[in-house]
Amino acid sequence: MNDLPNPDLIYDLFGGIFKPQFIRIALLLDVFTPLARPSTAEQVAQACRADSTGIQTLLDYFVAAQILEKHGDRYSLTLTAETFLVRGRKAYAGDMLLDYTDPKMYDSILESICTGQPRSLNENFVQDAWLESYSQTRIPNSLEMWKAAGVRPEDKKPLRLLDLASGCAIKSFALAQASPNLRVTCLDSADVLDVARDLAARMDITSSVTLLPADLFTADLGDSLFDLALVGQITHYLTPAQNRDLLRRIHAALTDSGTLVIDCPMSKETHTESSAFLNLFLWSNGGGTAHSFESYRVWLKEVGFQSVTQLSERWLKAEK
Repeated sequence: MNDLPNPDLIYDLFGGIFKPQFIRIALLLDVFTPLARPSTAEQVAQACRADSTGIQTLLDYFVAAQILEKHGDRYSLTLTAETFLVRGRKAYAGDMLLDYTDPKMYDSILESICTGQPRSLNENFVQDAWLESYSQTRIPNSLEMWKAAGVRPEDKKPLRLLDLASGCAIKSFALAQASPNLRVTCLDSADVLDVARDLAARMDITSSVTLLPADLFTADLGDSLFDLALVGQITHYLTPAQNRDLLRRIHAALTDSGTLVIDCPMSKETHTESSAFLNLFLWSNGGGTAHSFESYRVWLKEVGFQSVTQLSERWLKAEK
């Protein structure tokens, strides 16, 4: 009797879709903006030009999901909703959520699979950076990464760190906050660096940070300017040729004893569900892939790094 089909696997295939689609409906109706002030369902419905009973059931769902609060007959925003879901706020993430829940995106993935031609990636890096900048787990996880790479916050000597495609730069800022002798240069697009600027102020390390708006593919990284370099969550979007070129320029930018840390998911012979999802998503949205540690090792050795060590499933360090 053990040889039976498992219906739970099928339920799991679609069970998680409801929450993303409900948030899509709420964002399309813009129910969170009128809740900047506590309001009744009728008031929200009037602002959204929708039925009050329908709005009430939708708002009650988000109360249960801990996105909203309800006191008496009035609904209000939690701090999370106030920060990320009110249109016009600096950390508004609604456009990214709408992109990821849009059926057109999945029709495009279907087309990519049928034609073999990946679609152009349209990822909202700015809103993703805002979300990451408030992550409570990134700082301790980042300090663990630096520790694994042999970088100690208590080091007394001045250190210069180049964070490439930095996003909000929370991984580098975690080290800078713990090490007053560290100076961080963040390279990314100007709009993403606005998030890094905001986070540096919140972490009280503005004086330790230099923002460098530049194109990752063409930026002059200089010669022997940095003791450390970090590349995170970008190499899996790049082709082997692009990665080789980037790693070559990083090698030149590091001092003779410099260290590069890469933080990016790496492929293995046997996929987990999460790694297989990543490969499918990356390929269909721009032709990217999760590269293997062996691929990184070959590229790094080719451009002159002497020692390459895998630190975890997503971390490696390379030393000149």
